[in-house]
Amino acid sequence: MSDVLLSVEGLSLRFAGVRALTDVSFDVRHGQLFSVIGPNGAGKSSLFNCISGVYRPTSGSIRFDGTELVGRAPHRIAKLGIARTFQNVEVFPTMTVLENLLLARHHHMRGGVPAGVLWFGRARREEVAARRAVDRTIDFLGLGDLRHRRVGSLPHGLQKRVELGRTLAMEPKLLLLDEPVAGMNHDETQEMVRAIVRARQELGVAVVLVEHDMGVVMEISQEICVLDFGERIALGAPADVARDEAVLTAYLGGAL
Repeated sequence: MSDVLLSVEGLSLRFAGVRALTDVSFDVRHGQLFSVIGPNGAGKSSLFNCISGVYRPTSGSIRFDGTELVGRAPHRIAKLGIARTFQNVEVFPTMTVLENLLLARHHHMRGGVPAGVLWFGRARREEVAARRAVDRTIDFLGLGDLRHRRVGSLPHGLQKRVELGRTLAMEPKLLLLDEPVAGMNHDETQEMVRAIVRARQELGVAVVLVEHDMGVVMEISQEICVLDFGERIALGAPADVARDEAVLTAYLGGAL
């Protein structure tokens, strides 16, 4: 089996002549924590949208565990084992923590409507299994005391952790985390960082992280891809990227 989980090759994306991505290539290995950095407008969110099927690239290939993703609908890509968070918190505020995470189990459910309404047979077994899986995720993230709280009543940092929990409840092979610590204070950031690292180490989930907090990126990343104006200008270990002249000039203003 190949060590590569996600392979992006020659990816380009254009909008009416505007080049959002140009010939971007990189590989993400099974269980790796891989970061994508760059200034605003560098193409990071466009890259995530291509991987998750929101955008169809102009050219190039995106292969996930051997399967081509280009042309597949977002829900079919999710079923293959890719889960995503967004820059802004995307939760259901009037629903509880438990209910938010249960929604992530939808693609694991196979029982039909009649069995679901009557709650028997396969539908009942799947519902019980879903609740057990979600309870494990809630406990994993230290949210046990909040499982019946409405998410909208929780602080920003906890809402972001619930969003992470919803992705983990899908039991993915790959997490796409778009600025997971944005807007958090120091303690909230550390809690989220610990959760992400534990997910990789204990659950074996690969992570592609987009983040502006360079302290977090340099602390936990195994490999970093740097984008500038939609082009890859550096790829390598954190220490190498930190010394790269193109990165210092184009993005970091001279120092990390």
